[in-house]
Amino acid sequence: MNHAAGPVPRVTIGMPVYNGASHVAQAIDSLLSQTFGDFELIVADNASTDRTGDICSEYQARDPRVRYVRHATNRGSVFNWNFVVAEARGQYFKWASANDYCAPTQLERCVNVLDTEPAVVITYGRTAFVDDAGQLIGEYPHDIEVLDARPSVRFERVCRELRANNAQSGLIRLGTLRRTGIERSYPGGDMTLMSELALHGGFRRVPEVLLYRRMGLESATKFRSASELRTFLNPVAKKRQDFVMWQTHWDYVASMSRTPLPLGERLAVLKYILRSAWWFRSNLWREVAAVFTQRTATAI
Repeated sequence: MNHAAGPVPRVTIGMPVYNGASHVAQAIDSLLSQTFGDFELIVADNASTDRTGDICSEYQARDPRVRYVRHATNRGSVFNWNFVVAEARGQYFKWASANDYCAPTQLERCVNVLDTEPAVVITYGRTAFVDDAGQLIGEYPHDIEVLDARPSVRFERVCRELRANNAQSGLIRLGTLRRTGIERSYPGGDMTLMSELALHGGFRRVPEVLLYRRMGLESATKFRSASELRTFLNPVAKKRQDFVMWQTHWDYVASMSRTPLPLGERLAVLKYILRSAWWFRSNLWREVAAVFTQRTATAI
């Protein structure tokens, strides 16, 4: 249930956080100093054990746009990322990592795109990577723009071309986002969400750097082990994620089924999904074999 009060803002920013005391103040400062100010910031804390709660409570006391919510237990990043979407009130929505920070014009530039380009569902700028100390590593060269007219072409392009998911930190039409499966519970599920959004509309990339994303050992999930990543996504899930590739392809089908598409486009998306399953057939069968081997060994 949404417990916010006051005028409905144009934009909701959702910041899921767990033990983010090292960088959360810089992340919040970069949002509160935006040139576009009509937003609410929902900070959802997954029962942090460091000073995150104290820091965020101080911001809530100082700025009425900030709402701090603390969960009783750590329910994992997937729950928390979906929680802030459920609580959002704005026309547009942005996820904000507690590790990253934004250029002051990020919201202004992105709101302008969504206000003037109805065929676009998500917009973002270029991305620069920084380390845990905030030192610039370099600009990321592969942020994509996907404006093809056909949903099936956009879907395939996002599946094949999106490498680092910087787009998820952009600005999204909230109504469209809520018609998707939102954040998924398996590793790489954020990429599947992006491909589903592509079925609904285009991805617009503005030319300047708007996101400074941390890629340090302490902050980037890419440096976590498989076990650590599973715990990060959902601490109460089973120990193994046995069928990630199978889940991904089934999720592609579910995404297509949820989206209103002409028959020709639906068939084109299904054709790509089947091609993808063929390309990754070795991975798919390897997952089946691994589970069979594990269960056989357990039975013996």
